[in-house]
Amino acid sequence: MHKSQKGFTLVELVVVIVLLGILGVTALGRFQDLSGDAQDAANDGIASELSAASSINFAARILNPLNGVAINGAAEDCASANIDALFASGTRPAGYNWVGGPVDCGAVTSFNCAIDSAGSATDTAGTATVLCTP
Repeated sequence: MHKSQKGFTLVELVVVIVLLGILGVTALGRFQDLSGDAQDAANDGIASELSAASSINFAARILNPLNGVAINGAAEDCASANIDALFASGTRPAGYNWVGGPVDCGAVTSFNCAIDSAGSATDTAGTATVLCTP
């Protein structure tokens, strides 16, 4: 009678475990520090929301000067209540700060505002374009 072998030998199991360990260590390096990329994407998303809201606000003010929010002062500031009012919630998201100084909307038609997470020093700020209204 011939005995048929069933199952795996100990050596085969050890080889498979070692290979899985090597693959795991290799993959870990790719996924270890994604929090910075995620924060950068969040900053860009908030900046994009502001840019889109500014365009909609500009169009509303062109159609009727009483609609929307007036952004046409001599010292418009990225951190002003007028800019924050463009967000759907009426205020910028909590935990984010505007970076940018006063701008004269009488001299320019648009200006850039950078938004950055208050809790992270390593992320990249997102940049929004704000249109000065008539």
